[in-house]
Amino acid sequence: MILLLVQSALFLVVVGLLVGALLVDRSGVHGRDYLVFEQRAVRSQQLTVAAFVLVIIEFLVGTPLLGAVLAIIEILWTLWWLPAEHRRFDVAVQSIFDARPEAVAAVMFDISEQPRWMDSIVRTALETPGLLRKGSVIRQTLRVSGQDLIAKLVVVELVPYERLLLQVIVRHAELFDHFEVQPHPRGSLVTYSGRHQLSRLNAVLTGWRLPSLRRSFAARRTANLERLRTIVHPAPLARRA
Repeated sequence: MILLLVQSALFLVVVGLLVGALLVDRSGVHGRDYLVFEQRAVRSQQLTVAAFVLVIIEFLVGTPLLGAVLAIIEILWTLWWLPAEHRRFDVAVQSIFDARPEAVAAVMFDISEQPRWMDSIVRTALETPGLLRKGSVIRQTLRVSGQDLIAKLVVVELVPYERLLLQVIVRHAELFDHFEVQPHPRGSLVTYSGRHQLSRLNAVLTGWRLPSLRRSFAARRTANLERLRTIVHPAPLARRA
């Protein structure tokens, strides 16, 4: 009887934690600041992890052998994601443009043009006075689940008409966007790459999705480059009859 009451209590707490995690996660999407969105996502992940821990405890109470196996698997899974290199992945796509490198870079490195060719970007503006340079801060409005969030990025490196490296300002992960244009016999070799490093909690919960995340990010970057191509080298106008 006592065992049943303990298991029931644990079950109710697990349900409460999962519901709380869902509500906290949803509240983050409805905010405006990307840092707030990130913080609430972390809090949601903490609640989710706590729920999983209680599920393992429930198994340990009811079926100790199965609970011990699950606990060992969970510990090993968590330890795997502790090193940063296990949580970090790069995504890079390239395309050849039939245009001079200066013409491509003039659009690709112009942050005001980003909403025209980058998926989910609504608006961009330079917060730092003056021209774009190393250390400049960019204010970017992006659309997530139908809601607009405001993120800030800093210019890590800028080589005019050659290379631009941006870092998204976040607390619990690492996000970089890298744009590069090089001369090519057919015009320009354009590279759009990025580095993503998951937080430890996010990796524990979603690390199994890394292969699909790589494919998804690569597909989005490829589509972005194709939109950029139409801006840099627009299709010829149809002849009038």
